[in-house]
Amino acid sequence: MTATVGGLRGAVLAAESALGSRAAAWDAVLAVVADAHGLGGAPTGAADDVLAPWRDPAAAEQLGVVHESLLDDRGRSGSFYTPAPLVAWLLDRALGPVVDPVVDQVVDQVVAGWVPRVLDPACGTGNVLLAALRRLGPGAVDRVHGTDLDPVAVAITRLRLRLAVPDVEPAVLERTVRVADGLGAHPGAPYDAVVGNPPFLGQLRSRTAGRSSHQLGGAAGLGAYTDTSAAFLHHSLGLVRPGGVVALVQPLSLLAARDAGRVRAAVRERGAVTAFWTSTTPVFTGTPVRTCAPVVTVAAEQGLVPTWTGPGAVPGPDVVLPEGEWGALAAPALGVPAVRPRSAGVLGDLGSCHGDFRDQYYGLVPFVRDGGAGSPLVTSGLIDPARSRWGEAPTRFAKQAFGAPTVDLAALHADGALSAWVARRLVPKVLVATQGRVIEAVVDREGTWLPSVPVLSLSPPADRLWHALAVLLAPPVVALAAARYAGTALSVTSIKLSARQVADLPLPADTSAWDDAARLARLAQDAGDDVRHGALLAVAERMCEAYDDHRALAWWTGRLEARVRRPR
Repeated sequence: MTATVGGLRGAVLAAESALGSRAAAWDAVLAVVADAHGLGGAPTGAADDVLAPWRDPAAAEQLGVVHESLLDDRGRSGSFYTPAPLVAWLLDRALGPVVDPVVDQVVDQVVAGWVPRVLDPACGTGNVLLAALRRLGPGAVDRVHGTDLDPVAVAITRLRLRLAVPDVEPAVLERTVRVADGLGAHPGAPYDAVVGNPPFLGQLRSRTAGRSSHQLGGAAGLGAYTDTSAAFLHHSLGLVRPGGVVALVQPLSLLAARDAGRVRAAVRERGAVTAFWTSTTPVFTGTPVRTCAPVVTVAAEQGLVPTWTGPGAVPGPDVVLPEGEWGALAAPALGVPAVRPRSAGVLGDLGSCHGDFRDQYYGLVPFVRDGGAGSPLVTSGLIDPARSRWGEAPTRFAKQAFGAPTVDLAALHADGALSAWVARRLVPKVLVATQGRVIEAVVDREGTWLPSVPVLSLSPPADRLWHALAVLLAPPVVALAAARYAGTALSVTSIKLSARQVADLPLPADTSAWDDAARLARLAQDAGDDVRHGALLAVAERMCEAYDDHRALAWWTGRLEARVRRPR
């Protein structure tokens, strides 16, 4: 009988119906597979007939695939199959490349009498551990360790290792592959390498992974919104010896997310990023999450970081690792040009930048009308570079469509709850959309517009409004932001900024060119649609001169043109 994934999956479901639980079904499946390979343990009972497909010896190769396909909700568990090419890349970095392609072992290490000890702290059904064992050879079966909270996955891993090394004592695998929390204690530490693909779960959802955000954040000193995968990276830094390697797959948001900042700081304190992989397209079936894999060598000095890109791990350029935010590591894969703008000060020096929150969002709801007297409410979708489309294009606020959303100020002030906030916002300012292919900003010269969350408000002096706009339109600044904060936006082609990040953007050193660009920015905002594009290009070119860096001009222009052509 041919072992197909569909047939094997159906057999598990049939056994579950016969035996009353998924766990009992898997116990029976594993016993049948073990017996088919001469390892003993064939079950008897009501499920025997339905388990016939698993008696094919080839069925063992599908154990992990079938189990992962049967997980109730892989989005909740955070478990996703790790592609073989990515596993190979991780192990190449952690154990060194394969030396002998015939026996597929790290021969030089074995000959020297030293075999590395490897841990996968969220081993799932054992893909990484099996690949590591193939490199190290069957005699190293006690050198590959794993933990997982899923007892079925652990049982599958143990059986797959037994099939690879039939004479291994089951007691050895019970000691080395355990049902345990990978974020807990590891009696076998320190290891030479920690390699794997831990679950991707925002901590607000981590109860499904067996722990709460409060427990994890409190124990590790991490923020409540730190992704579980980043917590695994942080924990693993303490599980390897000096000179050891941690190579764990992470969501791309690790590179710049605020709550991953402590993880990035811990890497810098304890070692160095010595290799980096990412992909601009999803490589995990069943999830749109973009991923990366920083390879960390503990107790190493930080140098240039070699990069690889895409499912095929194509080599890219070596990259300088900035302190704090690592977005520059992904910039080559995203096509963002490397820039080094000549700067003096930051945008926050011109004035404060603020983002508003749910209190303002929900507080405005009763006072928003479609047209009429009041203050225009400007949403992110109405902000173009140097242009507001309020009253010209439809938008949505609080799940309702508006042609010209207006805040009834008389009613709002009569209520009083938001009066102080409105007074602070009704000043001349620059409104900044939080996500876009370029930085999208427009000047509210009269101070009559109100920002709709999540629009940001930058409030420089009235005579510096256009200078601030010119900075936000500058190609070197946009490229710097795209690299610095890569991975935080919904799309890999978008730039997402917080108020603090806008305030940290650099000012140009050449103030004369900046003055010219500010005048051009005002002309661009006042220009008609037929000439605005050319006016924006004039601003961009002059700001490249102000920063003494033209490397991002063509890239910025392409993004601006793509943005104009996108459907609205």
